[in-house]
Amino acid sequence: MDSPTTATTAQPPAQHQQKQKKLQFKMGRSDRRGFRRNEGEPVGWEVFTPVPPALHEKRANFISTTKYSVLTFIPLFLYSQFRRFYNIYFLLGALSALYPSSALSPMSQISPLLAVLLFAALKDLIEDYARYRSDCEANEKITQVVRDGVLLEVKAQDLMKGDLVFVKKNEKLSVDAIIMASSLEDGTCFVETAELDGETNLKRRSAIPALTHYQAFEDIIRVNLHVQCEQPNENLLSFEGRAKYVVSSGAALPDRRRSFFEPHKHDTEAARASNHVVDGPGVAPLSMTNLILRGSVLRNTESAWVSVVYTGADTKIIRNLKKPPGKESRMMKWLNLLVMGIFIYNAVILFVSCGLEYAQYVGVYQTPSWWYLPKGNTDSLATNFLGALFSYFGMYTYVIPISLFVMVEMDRLVQGLLMVWDTKMTLLRPPPPDAPPGAEAELVPMRANNTNLNEDLAAVEYIFSDKTGTLTQNEMRLSQWYLNGIIYDDMKHPGSFGDALRSDTISDEMRNRMTLFYRTMVLCHGVIPSISEISGRLIYESQSPDETALVEAIANSKIVLTGRSKSKVTFTLPDAKGQPQPQVYEVLHSLEFNSDRKRMSVILKEPETGRYHLYCKGADNIILERLSRDLRMNPTAEIDAAVDALHKFSVVGLRTLCIAHRELDDDLYHDFKDAYEAAETSLEDRDLKMTAACEKVEHDLTLVGCTAIEDRLQDEVPETIDFLLRCGIKLWLLTGDKQETAINIGQSSKLIQPGMMVMKLNSKTVLECGAALDDILRQMEENKALATNGYTLVVDGLSLGHVFSGNFQEKMLAVGVQCHSVICCRVTPLQKSQVVNMVKDGLKKMTLAIGDGANDVSMIMSAHVGVGIMGREGTQAVRSSDFAFAEFRFLKRLLVVHGRWSYMRLSNLIFYSFYKNLAFITIQFWFGFYSLWCGQLIYEEFFMTWFNVFFTALPPLFLGVFEQDVSDANLEACPQLFYQSRAGQYWNWKLFVGVILDAIWHSLAVFFGIYMTVADGVLDTQGRAIGYWVNTFFFGNLVVLVVFAKLSMVTYHWVWPTWFVLLLSLAVTCIAAIVIEAIGYGSVIGTYSEAYSLPAFWLALPLIVAACVIPTLAWMYGRRTLAPYDSDIIIEKTQEKRKLKITAGPDIELAAVEQ
Repeated sequence: MDSPTTATTAQPPAQHQQKQKKLQFKMGRSDRRGFRRNEGEPVGWEVFTPVPPALHEKRANFISTTKYSVLTFIPLFLYSQFRRFYNIYFLLGALSALYPSSALSPMSQISPLLAVLLFAALKDLIEDYARYRSDCEANEKITQVVRDGVLLEVKAQDLMKGDLVFVKKNEKLSVDAIIMASSLEDGTCFVETAELDGETNLKRRSAIPALTHYQAFEDIIRVNLHVQCEQPNENLLSFEGRAKYVVSSGAALPDRRRSFFEPHKHDTEAARASNHVVDGPGVAPLSMTNLILRGSVLRNTESAWVSVVYTGADTKIIRNLKKPPGKESRMMKWLNLLVMGIFIYNAVILFVSCGLEYAQYVGVYQTPSWWYLPKGNTDSLATNFLGALFSYFGMYTYVIPISLFVMVEMDRLVQGLLMVWDTKMTLLRPPPPDAPPGAEAELVPMRANNTNLNEDLAAVEYIFSDKTGTLTQNEMRLSQWYLNGIIYDDMKHPGSFGDALRSDTISDEMRNRMTLFYRTMVLCHGVIPSISEISGRLIYESQSPDETALVEAIANSKIVLTGRSKSKVTFTLPDAKGQPQPQVYEVLHSLEFNSDRKRMSVILKEPETGRYHLYCKGADNIILERLSRDLRMNPTAEIDAAVDALHKFSVVGLRTLCIAHRELDDDLYHDFKDAYEAAETSLEDRDLKMTAACEKVEHDLTLVGCTAIEDRLQDEVPETIDFLLRCGIKLWLLTGDKQETAINIGQSSKLIQPGMMVMKLNSKTVLECGAALDDILRQMEENKALATNGYTLVVDGLSLGHVFSGNFQEKMLAVGVQCHSVICCRVTPLQKSQVVNMVKDGLKKMTLAIGDGANDVSMIMSAHVGVGIMGREGTQAVRSSDFAFAEFRFLKRLLVVHGRWSYMRLSNLIFYSFYKNLAFITIQFWFGFYSLWCGQLIYEEFFMTWFNVFFTALPPLFLGVFEQDVSDANLEACPQLFYQSRAGQYWNWKLFVGVILDAIWHSLAVFFGIYMTVADGVLDTQGRAIGYWVNTFFFGNLVVLVVFAKLSMVTYHWVWPTWFVLLLSLAVTCIAAIVIEAIGYGSVIGTYSEAYSLPAFWLALPLIVAACVIPTLAWMYGRRTLAPYDSDIIIEKTQEKRKLKITAGPDIELAAVEQ
């Protein structure tokens, strides 16, 4: 056998060294039908086990998640960098230095770009090396696999599809594989999928039912398996396929013929004997419950045998490594426009310079009166123009700060860290119920998954929120039961249902109904009971808190779920003496709950009577419409009483479910069974076929009772929603609850406030929906005076579907924009996403979606900004979100504090960066008028090169990190501050024009201030007129002082890091000049000492700086006096308090926000 050289032979585990089982198998009628009914379907993916030795190959499961290799790093990195326009722009500027007439050397021109590229390259290399190390660890992992009847140890990278792999407890899988058998007799095993979806709760997986008893090594190697399934894909939540199997009397021989697995090949005893077949052929459906994915860890199960289906890049987790389409900040789009505006400015001064240079060239060299100059044109006009173009293009590229884009990314990263470190957004979560005594509470900090959207938080106008687990605690507790006109208050009297059941006063009819009720509670669910390894107590694990609440509540009535396997449920029921007696029921079929069905059913056969029963629970609107119309089964009075009870539960905010039952006759059950099993093994439209099969039995139900579950609001939810509404934000609640429950939650959470007029959109047809929207618009127009606090619109799920199917989105938006809040009830995950896209695309407003469950992922990813709640419904919402925290109340601080600060800081960083470069380069432009446009630099060459990268890089960065105009306490007290910042207080075109005018004025003041100082000739300490090098020193020092003076004017919040980097940058500027001069790189020796010795320098320095800042200060003072923002008022009030040494909190009252 060709096996990997690293493989070593291993002995089968001791627990598997059992006697070979001689099991006979006879194929029934239904099994043959399963082969025939789906025989003609196309097959997307086929796997045969075992694999012939001739087909064994190495590195079939090799993975590589790195972005680069040694050979591809340089070309791929350069390609990724020069896809950006500004990098191409800077590269062209560097190449322009190669032209002979350029005043800049190629090295000085290229060095800033090289510095930026080097920073990006190091970042990519560090990240990619970490991925490489992780890949090596995964590929080199040792795995046990059966090859040619022998258990070998091979590297994970050498596994291939069809391999039979032995997995031990706590082992992580390296492939996607079908479970053939496990150490548990029923073939069940438990896996942890934290690496895939972040969820730590265990998930049940099951082996192929017909193969569960082949646990021993000697038995499992006798199985030939043929898996037919879907093509590799990235869907982590679904899998469809079927498995055909044949079991031989000895070790299975590889057989890749499809016909080998067909029943007609083994019909006769002779055929079976010749093929040594003792079991099968058989066929079994495959779904997600039979598949263990790469990255899963086997838990609470000693071992399992699995057959590899997908390897390497075909595994689902690897296919999911591609990042979803990135969200782009609105400010980055504006920044791109800003860059284009500056580029136009650059182009204007460039061509003006070239034109004036050409005019000067013609005027000097083609004028005969200049007798001491050569006559005639020494260069062609084209050569002269190109020389000027390249010369000035290289100089003017500095008008766009090359360090800006790096600083923006660094600023966002730091802002994200400040959010994570904010203790006011950290929750101290108490330990879970199964924690050991003395367990400490857990700190749950915020997460910033996508810092590219920090500033968009301050621009949010619409919030779309889930209810359960987002506004509520998602800690479900059963409040009340309803049966046959009686309400049992389980909140006040836990176990009241069980007390009534065991009472001698109830009738036999009532006892039978209560029996159906508790059987549904204890049988129809996905809860897994287990004993906590920490506390030793019985605990329940489920992906649905509602189901856990129901099982725990029925346990209070001494009907305790104690065990669960793939097909059996065990619970205890007290006997006449009160002693718990085990009850075991075999579940024949489990019709699972999903967001479309909104119900779950189980079918079982009663051992005593042999009759088939269906127990069903689900949303009230779904169950009620499936009840039998036979009044003997569902008397009108009973249904009306149940509906009335459901209404009472809903208006107090309880979550309701209906319980129903149906007895199935043999013909109906077998008809369903045939259709369901055929659908299970189908490879085409499996979901539709299974739904059609379920429809055969989930109707004509008998209503048994109802349940009401309480889910309390989280802390400070009403206060948070009230504050957000006062910020001018409109909030849409998207919930699966019924309308009455949603309205009650809206009122208790202040989503519906006193004075608001509630408008309801309930329609049964598409035409009725359109007419109702027109009527609502008319009522809004007529009742403006009555709705003193605005409108709230309440829409049910059916009407919302009519809005989209009838193309009434524009009418819906016309109503929505006039409402402060909108509540959508009974919505599906798809409808949530549709609503978000409707507002985002129709109104072009900034949207934010917040949720906690997997059903909120599409909504979160559709919105401009997605926020996840780290609750109790797994972490899929958190992993898909841009920001995440533990409770809804933190949304207020995220938006009004961190969002506003990020918006203000990044705006200041961008505007200031452009200002300093505009002022810096425009001085060079003015110099052209006095240098005959010869392209001579007004600065020392090294100063131009390092101006952005070293001398002025840190102060604007720290401005973007620490700046704040008002404190967080004032921001959380005054919603008007958020409203004004969103309206453009820190980013608008007037500010941009002001930046340009400021830069032009400061460049004029600096240039002509120095010009007037030295124009008539200033003598140095040796009595000589100062020359070019001293002038370059003058201009370099003055422009740095002026731009730092501007920085001081726009800084409100002075902290020691800001002072430090400002003084450090000044020191670096001075020291660099001295060092460069000392090594003979730039100016002549003695330049800096001569400059510092001149009285003219010290006289001009304060005068020029004052000439620059006084007009700016006057403008700032005038604006704050005549047209102040609310933040200006708060700053003034805060300063007055500080002078009076008042330490009390914010007490500033501002005008209400007009929406």
